[in-house]
Amino acid sequence: MINIDMNNFKITALMFGALVLSRLLPLPPNSEPLLGLAVLTPYLTKHNFAFLLPLAVMFVSDAILGFHNSMVATYFALAIAPFISEFFKKRMYTSLLSSWLVWHVLANTGQLFPPFSSEALLFDIRFLVSGLSIVFLYDMMSRLNQAEVLQVDFKKKHVRTRT
Repeated sequence: MINIDMNNFKITALMFGALVLSRLLPLPPNSEPLLGLAVLTPYLTKHNFAFLLPLAVMFVSDAILGFHNSMVATYFALAIAPFISEFFKKRMYTSLLSSWLVWHVLANTGQLFPPFSSEALLFDIRFLVSGLSIVFLYDMMSRLNQAEVLQVDFKKKHVRTRT
């Protein structure tokens, strides 16, 4: 029998829905925080298959938006981001930058604008900034929690702040 923590399941389902929605909203291309989620996956859970969450978000939203010719490279780059993050343990920003560089090269190889061209970099910088916003938010919340300025207890459903 499989034991499922319903609290984690609800949080994961909510995060999944929010990320799919972020890809479907009329936002500028590559402005969704998927890379940030992929980089943070090792910090959020210890499940071996957690790296599939960003891929599932991509697949569901691509099924609605339409599939594209660079899916294999894009999905592969997103799939290895959690492993890059695991390699650079406790260095989230290095993990994000490294994952973005891998993603940038793989996603732009064979495209109209090659990797590191000014056009490709301008287009992909939004992906880095959106990932950075999520990683920064997670980092700040973790630091506040460690300093006991802010403590979040999901099991008791309350937030306590120290004044």
